[in-house]
Amino acid sequence: MATPIRLIVSEKPSMGRAIAAALGIQGTGRSFIQGEGIIVTWCVGHLVEALGPDGYDPALKQWRMDSVPFFPPEFRYAPIESTKDQYQVVEKLMNREDVADIVNATDAGREGELIFDLVYRLAGASKPVQRFWTSSFTDDAIREAYGNMKPGTAYEGLRDAARCRQEADWLVGINCTRAQTLVQRKSGGEGVYSIGRVQTPTLALLVNRELEILDFVPKDFWTLWAVFQAEAGTYKGKWFHKEDGRDQERFDTEEAVRELAGKLQGLPGKVASVTARTEKKKPELLYDLTNLQKEANKRFGFTAEHTLEVAQDLYEAKLISYPRTNSRCLTEADAAKIPAWIRSLAQGQLEALRPFVEELRGRWPVKLDKRFVNDKEVEDHTALVPTESPARGLSGDKLKIYELIARRFLAAFWPDRIEAKTTIITKIEKESFKTLGTVVKALGWSEVDPPHSRPKKEAKVEEGEEPEEDEENGTLPAVVKDEAVDTKDLFPKAGKTTPPKRMSEADLLGAMQSAGKELDDDELKGAMKDCGLGTPATRANIIETLLKRAYVERRRNILQPTAKGIDLIRSIRAEPLRSPQLTGEWEAQMERIRRGEARRDDFMERIRGFVKDVVGQIKAGAASAPPRPPTGPVVGDCPRCGSSLHLRAWEGRNYVKCAASKDPECRVSYETDAEGKPAETCRLCQGPVRTTKAGAKVCVKCGAWAADLGADLPEAGTCAACGQPMRLIPSTARGQYFRRCAPCGILEPAKKPE
Repeated sequence: MATPIRLIVSEKPSMGRAIAAALGIQGTGRSFIQGEGIIVTWCVGHLVEALGPDGYDPALKQWRMDSVPFFPPEFRYAPIESTKDQYQVVEKLMNREDVADIVNATDAGREGELIFDLVYRLAGASKPVQRFWTSSFTDDAIREAYGNMKPGTAYEGLRDAARCRQEADWLVGINCTRAQTLVQRKSGGEGVYSIGRVQTPTLALLVNRELEILDFVPKDFWTLWAVFQAEAGTYKGKWFHKEDGRDQERFDTEEAVRELAGKLQGLPGKVASVTARTEKKKPELLYDLTNLQKEANKRFGFTAEHTLEVAQDLYEAKLISYPRTNSRCLTEADAAKIPAWIRSLAQGQLEALRPFVEELRGRWPVKLDKRFVNDKEVEDHTALVPTESPARGLSGDKLKIYELIARRFLAAFWPDRIEAKTTIITKIEKESFKTLGTVVKALGWSEVDPPHSRPKKEAKVEEGEEPEEDEENGTLPAVVKDEAVDTKDLFPKAGKTTPPKRMSEADLLGAMQSAGKELDDDELKGAMKDCGLGTPATRANIIETLLKRAYVERRRNILQPTAKGIDLIRSIRAEPLRSPQLTGEWEAQMERIRRGEARRDDFMERIRGFVKDVVGQIKAGAASAPPRPPTGPVVGDCPRCGSSLHLRAWEGRNYVKCAASKDPECRVSYETDAEGKPAETCRLCQGPVRTTKAGAKVCVKCGAWAADLGADLPEAGTCAACGQPMRLIPSTARGQYFRRCAPCGILEPAKKPE
């Protein structure tokens, strides 16, 4: 009887090899590594994908409104073509007779569970499954996780939730995308208008901000500043008065501010009050992935996708914990490993941190408080921290990301940052002026992890605000209450309200993370508290998808929606598709499924009902919306119906599109140069030629197909009398042609080239 073998399936080759090495299995196999009693193999991310509608019925390859919504009786899957060879390896190993059980060692989370489950089910495997669960790929962490595995049945709720997420996204994405695209095309749109549960409300965040900017009307305002001379020195103050409990600091007209300045000019001032308070700022919580991506975008201009790629490389190099985390705390079990992490920082290449490490060692033992160590705040994975493996030989972007994580971790052991804030209120007669000053008394944790500060010209400004020097970040002269001061100068300052700022990638990540906070339902808020729109693992991909589908453009560090993106959001009638509420509802239900408190079948039935309603709303909108004429300059008349032709550009190419004003059914469109001249003309009639989706060429004017014309046609040429292009006209005799000049009325036989 063959010796029973255990099969371990990891998510990536690097992780599989790390598991094999930690368990003492030698080998460097291309598709798997076999040791005594154990085989380690791997997926390459997803090995299996859901089939499209045409995988159920070939007729569904054609997009038609009467074929949506489509609901598969049972979802079908197939190996991804590019990684089919590796799927076949895993499938064969799962079904080997000597394999007794299978270890699911994919990433510890919902998506990792789905990756394994799809392969396991498509392979038709039936062996018992053990679940390997870890947030770190150091040798010790791997061996610890291997020794504490649970049966796969313990994660049945997580697996059901993962399948619900994947199937629900498919149903919404496929059906709503097809319906919306058909509606957009009917009204003059081009290409595919993709809809997604997370993608679309994320786009809506950018579009809503863009519309606010476009609709914003700037207003002029003025402020009044005074320069005071006290015995201890000079300081500036800004005029204000209380109105409805708030400080009002602006004048609506220049006349009003100049009138008050003239009235107060030269009058003495008096210190009405001096208020000093001390503010203590606690260390920042540890990084989760989204906050790491935001910080890297602010400091280095990294995209979210690039930050994730770099963090994944560091994780696979065993230098940091699992990056796709939404937790900013550690567990009690993690806290026991902290001395080893600090030791690795002392031994690693970050020499600038060594003085801090030595100081920390000098006052050891030091414990992190409950802000940082809280089992209840950790879901699948703990916060990002360095591991016990010292960093050596890092450079470039990897060094930058590793140092961010290391500094944030080390700073958690440092005391509060202490700032002294002083407010001086100075009065000239009954008018009040405010002066603010801030002095850092103790750097505390910010000495280890200095906060990022933007250049002054890039400082963040709230909507309707104008950047001003309304705070003096430094020491103010020592003044006391009732002290008399001289008014050295009074000067108005003009300002202009500004629209909200366009979002950087960091801003969008923050908006995605906090989306749903405005929801009224407490349960939905709770479901979205830690996830918002998307998950830490998917947000970068969502942003890149919006860019790839031409809904958004990246301009330096700013994300700006395109005309296509704005058009899509404006045209969507179904509010749940634009709102984070849909994600909140789904996440709340999937969390109950994960806990075993709700049934997967019930959830999917509700999703089918939702898709029916939304597609119905899209169809209803299509019936009531009149076709929109194409935009762009008019470059001529349509050769088929006589309507105007509009020049347009799309993805680097130019083309014209018929306005269809004379014939609503006309769909003429063909490629041109930048001035609207046809890229190719017909050899028979000199009309414009269009290329079909299948790649064939057909004349828009006479309808002749290039494939039918033959390669040996005579040239139409130009008229010898007037120099105008002549038309080639087929004769009734097969294979013979005439050349005709319409202006001159000339008709002559055309000879084929010798």
